[in-house]
Amino acid sequence: MGISRDQAVRFVQGYGQTWENWDFDGFVDLFSDDVVYVEHPTDETIVGRDQMQAYIRDEHEFQGAATVQMGTPLVDGCHVVAESWATMTKADEPNRSLIGCFIARLEPIGGRCTHFRQYWFVTQGHATPFAAWGAAMPRSGAPACRREHRRTPSRQPRLETA
Repeated sequence: MGISRDQAVRFVQGYGQTWENWDFDGFVDLFSDDVVYVEHPTDETIVGRDQMQAYIRDEHEFQGAATVQMGTPLVDGCHVVAESWATMTKADEPNRSLIGCFIARLEPIGGRCTHFRQYWFVTQGHATPFAAWGAAMPRSGAPACRREHRRTPSRQPRLETA
């Protein structure tokens, strides 16, 4: 049994709204009691809602004011994938943008997240998303993607003539 599109949209929108508003309790309520939240492949892994509460408070201290945009979710079974784009402003520090995506597994009943993994990078300044950022990819049955090949001239050995 998978999740509904409505559940996925509620989770993604809730994630963005609670992040932007620094609604600590609302953010933690999006996750199950035993959630595994992988902050980044090279960063910490948070386990359980108690650690999640400490994590989101630390993020607030690190990020300062955040303006968050969430992309259109893609849903497969119990998994949802979405992009995020946040600009961060903190007194006496340069502005930054955090751009990334996440994969989340939601409970079919209740819609809470049991496992969350995200990938992101930070850039200096308040970057603006490109035109198609956050848009859902075409579903199957849509025209096939074309792969463009770039041909590079082959490097043939130069033959000397006598």
